Amino acid sequence: MIYTVTLNTAIDRIVHIDGILTRKHNNKTKSISLDIGGKATHVSIVLSSLNILNIATGFVGDLNKDILYTLLEEKNVIYDFVSQKNSAIRETLVLIDNSGKGSYMITEQGFEISNQSYNRLLEKFDNCVKENDIVVFAGGPPKGVDIQKYKELLLLIKRKQGRLVVDAADEYLKTAVEIKPYLIKPNELEFQELIGHQLQSISEYTMEIRKLLNYGIEYVVVSLGKNGSLVGHQNNIYKITPPKIREVNDTGCGDVFLGGIVAQLFANQHPEDIFRFATALSASKAELDKSSSFSLEKAEAFLNDVIIQKIEEVTI
Repeated sequence: MIYTVTLNTAIDRIVHIDGILTRKHNNKTKSISLDIGGKATHVSIVLSSLNILNIATGFVGDLNKDILYTLLEEKNVIYDFVSQKNSAIRETLVLIDNSGKGSYMITEQGFEISNQSYNRLLEKFDNCVKENDIVVFAGGPPKGVDIQKYKELLLLIKRKQGRLVVDAADEYLKTAVEIKPYLIKPNELEFQELIGHQLQSISEYTMEIRKLLNYGIEYVVVSLGKNGSLVGHQNNIYKITPPKIREVNDTGCGDVFLGGIVAQLFANQHPEDIFRFATALSASKAELDKSSSFSLEKAEAFLNDVIIQKIEEVTI
């Protein structure tokens, strides 16, 4: 089984601007729509679209959970969240104009998780997670889940011998690395914060990725945004370059990328095939306006445009 865990769920309110967003100007909207916010919920959407059984879980607020549930049901996602009374899921405002330069995001903090809600999620994992299950933690936790509670959740998955996949930042990423998850997926800034200093070249990234591989992490994936990613697995490090696209909305690209990775891991694919597919899928998402939208048809067309190089072949 695959479980995706979003500790701080969100609902995206997507506002399309007529023209280019300009300060001190009456920016008029063309349309407004609602969509599923990140993080791990997007991974579930990818998996469900590929008919891979999974369960989306985490925390939701009782006051507006039906909005999120309806959106998830439209995507055929099975969910089993811990619902907290008198609380509301946060809303993220996504502004999209005609510039073709990506979106603006304005995000609420989210409600504070009670001890009772936290213990219910802990109990859920203890009862459900089995050996070799893939458990994806994506995004940071809200108030009420401090670093020790976060670590307790991850350690429980490790104790149950699940395969732990973590997409987090700051001290949460550092804490995850301490317990040697199966896969981590920081972006370049998060990776440099993890290392503790700036990295200027591919060779410097390679050295740090190898350290983490030797430490016991099976996959180290560093997202480089439009420039693709660096992937470390066993003795190999790859530079993945995505196809050229016209970017419409980059919100959720990293989550779709992770969803593609998890889908291919579950199917026991070769690393090059895993990251070729995940990169193509993420590129298809960037060409669409919805936060959780992507196109399997576009991804298929992009596959041959994804460039994969063994790191020793990359010019530094």
